[in-house]
Amino acid sequence: MSLLPQRRLGASTRRISAIGFGCASYWAHPRFPEERARSVLERALTLGVNFYDTGASYAGGLAERRLGRLVRELGLDPHELLVATKIGTLMDAGGRRIRDFRPDSIADQLAASLDRLGMERVALLQLHGPRPEELTDELLSALERQRHLGRVALLGVNGSDASIARAIDSGIFDVVMPFLSVLRPQGRPLARVAAAADVGVVAAEPLGRMLFAPPLRKWLTSASGFWYLARALATGPRTFTSGRQLRRALRAPGWSPAQLALNWVLEQPGIASAVVGSTNPEHLSELARVVERPMPERVSRALDDLLGHGGPAA
Repeated sequence: MSLLPQRRLGASTRRISAIGFGCASYWAHPRFPEERARSVLERALTLGVNFYDTGASYAGGLAERRLGRLVRELGLDPHELLVATKIGTLMDAGGRRIRDFRPDSIADQLAASLDRLGMERVALLQLHGPRPEELTDELLSALERQRHLGRVALLGVNGSDASIARAIDSGIFDVVMPFLSVLRPQGRPLARVAAAADVGVVAAEPLGRMLFAPPLRKWLTSASGFWYLARALATGPRTFTSGRQLRRALRAPGWSPAQLALNWVLEQPGIASAVVGSTNPEHLSELARVVERPMPERVSRALDDLLGHGGPAA
């Protein structure tokens, strides 16, 4: 099994695997057995994934704890991986999601994440969903201070296109994480702007929660599937109709729709990596098999026709 290729991450000296693993969603849920979570993580490591993305709000902090614990149980030094976490969005004692981008809370939020991860520092610290106006000079100074103290190596932002554009303009962020998929292609110009500024670009939700080709049979036959189905339905009534044209386009012998959708993202200019989540080791292997495999010309043309002006028709 060949290892995933690595790409340069912006202006940093770090190289990042073309696929990153999202340590969130059902993988982090307490109902998902620890031994199964471990098997997925082991497969990611075997495939050569070196980027692991998590956050303080995922599963109420349990995602960070699970990642840190399993990495240590596998005998690895987490500091040798490119571990990223997110702050600014977290869960309160009652399980409600709250937002906190106050500059004077940054140090405490980071300390709490490092404690849950069992780490002294993280490779990448990202703000999780800030509004553009929240990216104040005071907040940026607070982040820079944590870098100066050696608690983080790289700084990033995961959020809306407007927030990411503001982050790029600020000049202090090393990485941005826009949402980019065949269902959300509008982030392509922003990825090119970031790459031109030597800012690393990591694609969030590159599979678009599979809304272009919902695997209903799988979703209806497992606990994790029901969880993913509920997330899909929460996006609104157009969930299973907005991707009709994409479902027709994402077909080719020897390829799954997910493989084609992921390859489309990885072929976009400026993309260093795409973060995928999974509760199945074989799913990760399926995705890894097609990294840097040429996209079928017919599929490329069909997607260009659909996405060339911003997105698929309903």
